[in-house]
Amino acid sequence: MAREMAAVLSAMRSQNRSLSGRREVIIFGSAVISLSILGLVLIFWVSADWRGYVIGALWLGVIGFGSSLGWNVWRSARRYKESAALEARETILRIEGRYKALIQYASDIFLILDKNGWVTYASPSLQRTLGYAPHDIEKHDLAEIVHSEDMPLVGSAVQRQSSAAFTVRLQHREGYWRYFDAIGQPLYTDPIIQGYLLTLRDVTDRKREEAQRREKEAAALRLAVERERAEYEKQLIEQSRRQLEEAYKIIESKNQEIEESLQYAARIQQGMAAPISLIREYLPESFIFWRPRDIVSGDFYWFAAVGEKIYIAAADCTGHGVPGALMTMIASSTLTQAVLGEGLRSPDEILSAAHRILRRALRQDVPGATSQDGMDIALLCFEGSRVLYAGANRPLWILEPDAQEVKEYAADRKGIGGASAPAQQIFTLHVIEPPKGSWIYMSSDGYGDQFGGPEGRKYMGKRFKRFLSQLGSLSPDAQAEALRVELENWMGSQHPQIDDILVVGVRL
Repeated sequence: MAREMAAVLSAMRSQNRSLSGRREVIIFGSAVISLSILGLVLIFWVSADWRGYVIGALWLGVIGFGSSLGWNVWRSARRYKESAALEARETILRIEGRYKALIQYASDIFLILDKNGWVTYASPSLQRTLGYAPHDIEKHDLAEIVHSEDMPLVGSAVQRQSSAAFTVRLQHREGYWRYFDAIGQPLYTDPIIQGYLLTLRDVTDRKREEAQRREKEAAALRLAVERERAEYEKQLIEQSRRQLEEAYKIIESKNQEIEESLQYAARIQQGMAAPISLIREYLPESFIFWRPRDIVSGDFYWFAAVGEKIYIAAADCTGHGVPGALMTMIASSTLTQAVLGEGLRSPDEILSAAHRILRRALRQDVPGATSQDGMDIALLCFEGSRVLYAGANRPLWILEPDAQEVKEYAADRKGIGGASAPAQQIFTLHVIEPPKGSWIYMSSDGYGDQFGGPEGRKYMGKRFKRFLSQLGSLSPDAQAEALRVELENWMGSQHPQIDDILVVGVRL
């Protein structure tokens, strides 16, 4: 741009000097000739003799010398004037080129806005800093690239036509925001600017450094606070540790006492149940798979032999652990009382009597009682080749020889006991004559409700029945072992036992 302007100025200087010089020479020559003619006319008009010729010659000499001297003085003055004008113009050209270079290569962005906030000029540094070519935003509203939260600052300064300094966020062409320190100056009367000049200096790196510095200071402060807190907590932990050690010793002592009490309760509970050796005297091919969740169990089995009748039951009482174990003792005694005390022999009648006795024992039959404790049970009576069955929420499964799946006999959907239950419960009696060699199974709901497997789901009753269908060819002890292995494989190491488990199997 500067070289182009210099060439134009040089051409203009040569042309102007040539034209001006010609005009001045013509004017000066005309003046000299006019003075000479006028002087000669006057001389010859005064004296036309030889004296006139001498005076005319002298006049021409004076005019010639004066003209020569004036011409030389004029030419010297003109050369000085042209030299001074050329030097002034070259100085202006250098200054203008310098300003243009500053605008071209400066890192600051210069924007000129009209009174409505529209961009009338944008410096080339806009493209280096924000990625926009100047023509991309010229004749556009500045609000298109200014953050909406910062635009009121710019708009207010432009509307007030006042100088202002503020920080503003501009959007890069790639979409992210950069911070700028802005200085606004109203230069509407300036013949060159004729608008609101906005000078923008990119301070994103400074803002980032300030943010990092503040973050470091905050981190240091947090670290100091954390250290003090850690020291304080360390002291608390040490104090708590000593207290916990004392408490642990007390708890350990109490726990040992409780465990000894539970072990003793378990021995009592197991002592109340008939040993498998006694059961096998009457039912040689039988097994009991009994696995309490805790040391004592809320599940129990009951056995009795009265005359020619043999009774066996699998029951699931409310709760587990100590509460469940207490319920098993009460529930077991209700069955014994119904059979031996009241002389009942049919399983359905025994369950009805057990319901009545249990409600009375737990005072569930008094007005205002709320206790819902009770039991679910499957009760069998072996009478020759017949099997009599009655159930309260617990079914009976029979696997006949060479059968592919077990046959289920549904229980009544009602439990034994409960304050909200009717005072008298009637249960269905099933009279079954399965083929010799059939396996009969009863259980609590603990096996089917156990979580496990790859997806952590319940084992469920359908899977339990399918598994029972695979056990018919095994001996009683082998079936109990198979039930244990299947349960532990299902639970794995991720899922603890959630309920007491009881499975009773008898082969006819």
